[in-house]
Amino acid sequence: MVTPQPTGTRHVRHLVRSAILVLTLAATATGCFTGERPTFGCAPGESTGRTEIDEVLDRFECVATSTFTADYIVLTRLGDIDSAAKVVQASSGRRSITINDVRYVYDNGRTLTCDIVSDTCEAIINEARTSDVLLTSEFYAQSMASRLRVDAERRIGDPVGSEVELGGQPALCVAVPVTGGTKTYCALESGALALFDGSDLFIELTAYSSIPDEAAFDT
Repeated sequence: MVTPQPTGTRHVRHLVRSAILVLTLAATATGCFTGERPTFGCAPGESTGRTEIDEVLDRFECVATSTFTADYIVLTRLGDIDSAAKVVQASSGRRSITINDVRYVYDNGRTLTCDIVSDTCEAIINEARTSDVLLTSEFYAQSMASRLRVDAERRIGDPVGSEVELGGQPALCVAVPVTGGTKTYCALESGALALFDGSDLFIELTAYSSIPDEAAFDT
């Protein structure tokens, strides 16, 4: 014969079992993420082992989920060449990157490289058109992510993180000491480049809007 347990005792045991279940699930979830960085709508790459670098990298590598218009000034140190650049990201992966008189367009499967002075286009992305100023159509995020990963491996000291305002927007920065000097990378919350200061290039955000400029897709 089973002796009935008092109601209060059953209630306490139920609470204990519930608490154990919650702790077990929490431990399982924690174990699943050990050694990995969480993702939020994108897929950042492998950790460099330094939070200061990873936080900026995550922004660069997640830029594809954002929509914006960003204007830049650029100094190509070799030759002391000044340039202007504009990046527009719209919905469905549409992008327009204008560097001086050259415009790269990614638009619903269509790719173009256009000369906005002569009003002519070729149906490819021809990165050689802006090689003289050391910029590609990916300069504003993915190229910076690649550079930062290389510098993370080559650094000769501890990186230094900071927060600044550039182009009227808050930005997260990391300064990485490497042989020959220190390189600084800054990224907006959207993932767009805010500042790069290196031995070959200086790029700075001058204006920013969360609204894509559709006129930048005119060809």
